[in-house]
Amino acid sequence: MESRTDASLKTTADLWDKTAEARATQPIQGWMDSALVLESYVQPTITGSATTNWLIGLAPRLEAPRGSHWLSLGCGAAGQEIFAAQHGLFGSMDAFDASPHSIEQAKQAAAQQGIRSITFESADLNHIRLPARTYDVVMMNMSLHHVKRLRPLLTQIRRALKPRGRLILNEFVGPRQFQFTDLQLGLVNDLLQALPVSLRQDCTTGAAKETYLRLPVEHWNVADPSEAIRSDRIVPELTRQFRVIDRIDYGGTILNLLLEHIVHNFDAANERDAALIRILGKFEETLIRHRVLPSDFTVIVAAPAPVPARAARSLGRAVKRAWRAARDRRRL
Repeated sequence: MESRTDASLKTTADLWDKTAEARATQPIQGWMDSALVLESYVQPTITGSATTNWLIGLAPRLEAPRGSHWLSLGCGAAGQEIFAAQHGLFGSMDAFDASPHSIEQAKQAAAQQGIRSITFESADLNHIRLPARTYDVVMMNMSLHHVKRLRPLLTQIRRALKPRGRLILNEFVGPRQFQFTDLQLGLVNDLLQALPVSLRQDCTTGAAKETYLRLPVEHWNVADPSEAIRSDRIVPELTRQFRVIDRIDYGGTILNLLLEHIVHNFDAANERDAALIRILGKFEETLIRHRVLPSDFTVIVAAPAPVPARAARSLGRAVKRAWRAARDRRRL
C-alpha cells in the first residue's frame, strides 16, 4: 500500500488521537454511542430487530464466500471490525486508519480479544493505493465523510474488489461541514427546551445544554478540516461507479444534533427515558417519511457497476492500438 501525508492529514490525525483518548474516559457522547438509541431506533430501522447489529443484519446481502478477505478503511479503534471477526464474518481483514493512536488502540483491543485475523496499518485515505482484485468486501464505517478526494478513493475501492465483491457503507451523508438547515436547527432547539433539565446535562461542560449551535465553515476548516468535508457528495459519487444493491436510511437528522453530549442522561432502565427516545425516534422517522427532512445517515451495500459499453469499446480500441504499436516496434 502507498499513502502520502500532508499538513491537513496531520491536523486530522492529531484530532482523532485526542478524540480517541477522550472517548476512553467518556465513551457515550454521540447519539449512536447509546445502547438505548441503538436498540430502540437505529437497529430496528436497519435490521428489523432491536438486538441485531447493522453488520450482522446486512451480511447476507454481501454474498461473501466463506473465509472471505475484507478491507476496512477508517477503522478507528476497530470496535466493529473486532465484532465482525468474533462473529465469523470474514477469514482475514486489512484495516487502515489515519490516526496512529487509534491503530495502537485497535491492535491492543484485538490482542485482548484474541483476534489474530486483522492486520492494522496507518494510511491516508485521500491518497491510498490499493491492490487490484484483492478483497471480497470493503467496509467503511463512518469514515467516508472524512474523505475529500471521494472519486479517486472510490475508484481505488472499485479496483480493489474482486469481480463479485461488495462495498458496505455506514455513513453520514448530511450537510457538508455540518451546515445544517434552519429547519433542522429550529426543530432541535425547540425539542431541547421541551426536555427536562435533568436530561440536558452536557457531558463536556457539566452545564445544561440550551441550544445546538451551527458552527461556521471557517471553524471546521481549522478545528477538523476533514469533518463532513464532502458528505453531501457521497451518494452521487458512489453511484457513478457502483450499483446500489441495498440502501436503508435511518435518520439522525434530528436525534444526532439533539442528543449530542446529553444522550448519557437517558437511562434504559427508566421507562420514562426509554419512552422519550421512542417518541423522538418516531417523530424524526415521520418527518423523513413525509419528506419534510432528508435522512442524514444511511447504510449501503453496493457492487462495482459494469463498465459502460462505450467506455469498454474505447478501452478495447486503446488496447488494440497499444498491441499494434508494440508489434510494429518488434518488427523494426
